[in-house]
Amino acid sequence: MFCLSIWSRFTTVALTLTCLSLGSGVFAQDGGGSLNRDVIGGALLIFHQPDNPPVGGGRLQGHRVAPNPKVAKEQNLIIARANAARSAPTPRYSEAEEQYRQASRLDPTDARSYAGLGNVYLDQSRYLDAIEQYHHAIKLKPDYTDALMPLGYALVRANRLPEAIETYKDTLKVDPGNPEVHNNLGYLFNHSGRYDDAVAECLDAIRLLGQTGEAFKQGYQTRQEVLSHAYKNLGNAYNGLKNYEEAAKALRKATEIEPNSAAAFFNLGVTLFSGRRYAEAIEAYKQVVKLKPSLAAAHFNLGLTYLAINDKQSATAEYDALKPLDAKAAEQLRTMIRQ
Repeated sequence: MFCLSIWSRFTTVALTLTCLSLGSGVFAQDGGGSLNRDVIGGALLIFHQPDNPPVGGGRLQGHRVAPNPKVAKEQNLIIARANAARSAPTPRYSEAEEQYRQASRLDPTDARSYAGLGNVYLDQSRYLDAIEQYHHAIKLKPDYTDALMPLGYALVRANRLPEAIETYKDTLKVDPGNPEVHNNLGYLFNHSGRYDDAVAECLDAIRLLGQTGEAFKQGYQTRQEVLSHAYKNLGNAYNGLKNYEEAAKALRKATEIEPNSAAAFFNLGVTLFSGRRYAEAIEAYKQVVKLKPSLAAAHFNLGLTYLAINDKQSATAEYDALKPLDAKAAEQLRTMIRQ
């Protein structure tokens, strides 16, 4: 039987890993794809490289003043050249920037040129410059979704979370059925400690994905991967509320959707450990170790969970596996085994 004195010896470490599970440097990572960079961090933003501004359909602006036909034709040619430079196999960002700036001078009321500049800066991780240009575009055309979406992401990367939340809320006013935005709001509410709001947004994302059968935009992510993000964000939100039963249900759904996602199993293990469901937590961490044998945190947590059931032999085996991966964490685990 697991006793309170053992619990007191390693609760602090377990809680540290829980926080790592929810935070884990996610602002430095992109979402989508195979989640191969989503190792410990639960769920991330859904993000894909923004599309180039459209060419041929006329300028995007907030008022109805018709442009000079000659100017409009030249504007489209300039934006087309800028798009081509940005989308080249080896992007020519300086050329793209100059062309978009030329377009903005030719017609300062055309939101496309500013969105294009924002995209060029976002591609280069120049987030403050991107934010400035996206704001220009949205001021001209407040319902410009292709500027609102990357603006929200750039604000997150600039660690301006309250503004990112408001930007995504504005996006939902334009397109309330966008599951990507609901997921991203759930992510941001989690990182702002607003767990009830996060639950609501994640449930909306899951409901919408079930209705539409596809992600709002097919970028790097598939519908299943977006859905997996939403369930992991939902699990993290329930963890924040200390509702470990619902958190475990959500994270199990994520593991069913993406059985190769080490992050989903890792967070499931943390959740089950927090709910003192140690046998189940052990199985979750074993799956993490199988998927990511070199993930030190998984070996550490697995060893910690073996200690919770007083299985020092198995905990020692995890110490042996952990030692070449993270000597400091291994020594910490060894000290706890000897107590």
